[in-house]
Amino acid sequence: MLGNILLVSLTLSPVIVLLLMISPWLHKRYSAQWRYLVWLVLALRLIIPWRFELPDAPVNLPAPPQQTIMFQQDDRPGLFMGNSHLENSHNPPGTASGSAPVSASDSASAPVSASISDSASDSVSTSSLAPADNTSVITLQELLLILWALGAVSFFLFHLISYTRFRRKIKPYCRKTDSAVPDSVFESVLLDLKIKSRPQLLNCSKIASPMLTGFFKPAILLPDLEYTREELSLVLQHELTHYKRGDTWYKLLLLAANSVHWFNPLIYFMVKAANRDLEYSCDDLVVKNSDLSFRKEYSLTILKTMQNQQTPVLSTGFSASGENARSRFANILDGQNKKRGIWALVLVLGLAAVSSTLVACNQVQESVNSLESTNIQESANSQENNPVRPPGSYAENLYQYKGTDVDDKARVSALVQALQFTDLPVQSIEIKTDSEPYRITVKYQVGSRADYRFPQDTLTGLSRNAAVLFSLIPKVDHIFLDLYDEYGYFSGSPYSREDLDTYYGMDYFTADQVNEAADSLESFTNYLDQVSALKNAEEFYSEDKLIRKQHEERMKQIYAVIGDDCELVATSFITNNPMNFQGTLTEAITVSPEIRKLVEQNNLLTQYKDKEITFSVDISRNFKIDGPYTNYLFAFDGEKMIAYMEL
Repeated sequence: MLGNILLVSLTLSPVIVLLLMISPWLHKRYSAQWRYLVWLVLALRLIIPWRFELPDAPVNLPAPPQQTIMFQQDDRPGLFMGNSHLENSHNPPGTASGSAPVSASDSASAPVSASISDSASDSVSTSSLAPADNTSVITLQELLLILWALGAVSFFLFHLISYTRFRRKIKPYCRKTDSAVPDSVFESVLLDLKIKSRPQLLNCSKIASPMLTGFFKPAILLPDLEYTREELSLVLQHELTHYKRGDTWYKLLLLAANSVHWFNPLIYFMVKAANRDLEYSCDDLVVKNSDLSFRKEYSLTILKTMQNQQTPVLSTGFSASGENARSRFANILDGQNKKRGIWALVLVLGLAAVSSTLVACNQVQESVNSLESTNIQESANSQENNPVRPPGSYAENLYQYKGTDVDDKARVSALVQALQFTDLPVQSIEIKTDSEPYRITVKYQVGSRADYRFPQDTLTGLSRNAAVLFSLIPKVDHIFLDLYDEYGYFSGSPYSREDLDTYYGMDYFTADQVNEAADSLESFTNYLDQVSALKNAEEFYSEDKLIRKQHEERMKQIYAVIGDDCELVATSFITNNPMNFQGTLTEAITVSPEIRKLVEQNNLLTQYKDKEITFSVDISRNFKIDGPYTNYLFAFDGEKMIAYMEL
């Protein structure tokens, strides 16, 4: 959003400068009403954060690099390039309620899923016993956004509080008019201006000049001055014209635009000019089609209440002072017929619209590393038996982090950012070094956990990241790579330096191979060959493929029943549970009344009487609202779900 605001401010600044420069020249030929409308439209555009640009805009501004500022505990900030927000936290991953436990008998069919869920609980208990040594990190863009928001809110609140204090200050001194003359004149002016809803008319001894104030219950305040009937009529014509046009809301809009663009000095000049033209245009309406005598009388009435006090913000003031008064009198006494300025208004608004579309801000910061990552990934997937060596520049880029100290938070964070075997954005990084074993936890942020229920590609990418991290950070013992969505932790993959070679297809990554990988750039490049060639777990051990495929198909059908907003928190095929059974239907109905009920409800005996059927009990919960928990009984014929029942 901040980028859009900056671009809007940038593209409208030339228009504002042009208007301010030619305004005196146009003022001689056109009435102030057109400028009043121009400032209104520009203020509206300034508070709309969306930008409208042509697909092939002639002016393209590169987006700023995603710099990240790290605030270390010794108060020395570090700066490095990155693409994500990192923030170390003492908060551990989510509890087991967000995972999907798998029973012992099912773990054989889904070893990777089981390790993810079981180890997530270990992460919780360990981190809760030993808080991480944290580093607060914030991106430069986020820092600028915070500074802008603080400035905008402070600017707006300052003026709003000043206005509120002014209203409270004068309230005890405001009273209804004592004389019948102001009321009769008031009614006459209301009738002339065709105003049906009338504001309050009050006398106030605390003010020096007439004014209109208030939004939902506006009031015209008159100072304690003796006005003739004619003078009072002029004063009320002026203030009721403000009331009819809703000029207090106009001034609120200007304040909002100034608050949003408080950093742009041109907006202050624009607001000052808009407030001036607000009064000029109101004067033009009051003296419209009048002679010089009337204009002089109107000017003298203003002169009578001239004061040096500044008009309160969000209120309209009748009189003026100093140079403003002289230029205002000149405008009032200028009796020449001026054009309405419709074409000038259209021209300026068209210029503002065109300037906004001619400038674009492109995200041109796609790094060479990202392109290299794509090539590496494609090569690894297309050539299973002949791993392709990654480009040397990528290996060199990673190799510069050789020997990174696990306690060097800036380097660890930069290394994690340099990895590109997954395209998951990093949410935060935790580093535990208060006692051995040393641990790094990387939290990745995903859009929806429903898209990562069968994440074989993602798991392989995480394994590659872990292998590289172990090779370049010699003292780290454990690495946890966890997945989060907006509802919290839902899955994780733990790795141990000593046991890395026990994962599917990672026989090469023994502790010795990992420890020796970064001895030289050549050995590390060869090591990256092995990392890039790592296959998905499902591609290994062909005798397990059918079992794994069957398990995955069953899970897909179960999630089709419970819905994307729910997740399994328990899946069991334990034999001593009477509702978890594998056998023929005639055997199954003798095991559990629930199974018998499911069979009878779906009339399964007619079709599956002598077939071997698998029954399982599954517990799901709606993770978006943290409940409720629901028990299901499912029946499968091989991969096919034939019936289910909510328990």
